[in-house]
Amino acid sequence: MNNHEIFALIIESEVDSLNRAVAIFRANPLISGIETAADSDQAILKMISFNPDIVLFEYPPKGNSGKDLLKFIQAKLTETTIIIVSETKDYAATVIRKGIFNYLLKPVSKDDLDKIISKVNLIKQTNVQSRINEIIENTQEETRLKFQTTKGYLIVDPEEILYCKADGSCTEIHLTNERTELIFLFLRKLDEILRQFNFLRVSRSYLINQKFIRKIYRSNNTIILSSNGKEYEVKASKQQIKNLINFDSE
Repeated sequence: MNNHEIFALIIESEVDSLNRAVAIFRANPLISGIETAADSDQAILKMISFNPDIVLFEYPPKGNSGKDLLKFIQAKLTETTIIIVSETKDYAATVIRKGIFNYLLKPVSKDDLDKIISKVNLIKQTNVQSRINEIIENTQEETRLKFQTTKGYLIVDPEEILYCKADGSCTEIHLTNERTELIFLFLRKLDEILRQFNFLRVSRSYLINQKFIRKIYRSNNTIILSSNGKEYEVKASKQQIKNLINFDSE
């Protein structure tokens, strides 16, 4: 279903009341689909395959499932707006106690029903925007870096880089998928690029992604990186080993 459409289910046993409600819904441009049911039994069957934004039904509902209809809607269709229609105000207190506040008397007024439809539309649009905002907030922008290699170009996310090793005027990039690429860039220059992504220059020869650090050995100035169940040994300077140990102990 399109999030900008409103679908309605009308549960009504009286033909005149049903036709009036259908006519009002059809005249409203916010309504995109209408289903009808003569009693609670038909209604539950329709709601299994039809997820309405609005359910309008006479109260008390007809049918063998009448007592369970309201519970079914509130349990299974938590975002659906329920509108009760009745001949009298006798049941108003009952449905209010059940958490239903849209209570209309027959014959249904077009103005009253249109107001409720407008509220449903506003709520729906607000919910859609909230979900969009949540997705945007929870989605990290992907960063892709481009490096020239001996075979062409390497396009990589910094998160895929395990560590880098100096090789003269070039640098070996060791990736988490166990691939190694040789790029035409000094390790010093690569350090300037990757520093913002939590990389650390641990010696003249090595630049590591700190998220993969698993063990630090002061005795032999060694750092163990781990990815996908495999460990990698990197030599570090005494000072960097000291800095890492002191940082971890804070």
